[in-house]
Amino acid sequence: MEIVGLTKRNLEQAVNLVEKIFPSEYEEEAGKDELPASLNPDAYRDYLERTGITPGLKYWVAVEKGRVIGSVGLYCYKEDQGEADWLGWFCVDEDFRCKGTGTKLLLFAINEAKKHGKEYLRLYTTDDEDELDSHRLYEKYGFKVIETKPWTGRPELNLTEFIYELNLKAQT
Repeated sequence: MEIVGLTKRNLEQAVNLVEKIFPSEYEEEAGKDELPASLNPDAYRDYLERTGITPGLKYWVAVEKGRVIGSVGLYCYKEDQGEADWLGWFCVDEDFRCKGTGTKLLLFAINEAKKHGKEYLRLYTTDDEDELDSHRLYEKYGFKVIETKPWTGRPELNLTEFIYELNLKAQT
């Protein structure tokens, strides 16, 4: 398995994986917008303006034998510039979980955020049953819950949203 930058060549596989893990009907803003915006921000200017995400977002994929098996990205909101990056569309194909792929992607993203000189790395998640394993991974690497609130994406699911934060300056 290797981690490579998202390209036009692996974009379709990456979007398909993200949408498989986070279906469009579950997530308001699916990867079909954010991943291509990282490759061509000018074409997605309206999306970036609407979401408050700054140009410069970057995505990587885990690839094994030509197959995209995981995804991770970093993006920044205008109000967080200079302070924090956010972890974006972090996921691993179900067939490749519990094999170290998620850990490698997460550690890669943490190192990239440090290279950017950010103080914090933050992420959104929920208490959906499918996301609980990732909570343990975040906590293992020092992420702390800094905010909880009702998730507004699909109120009928009655989920809680968590914002996790990792203090990058406290890392050695």
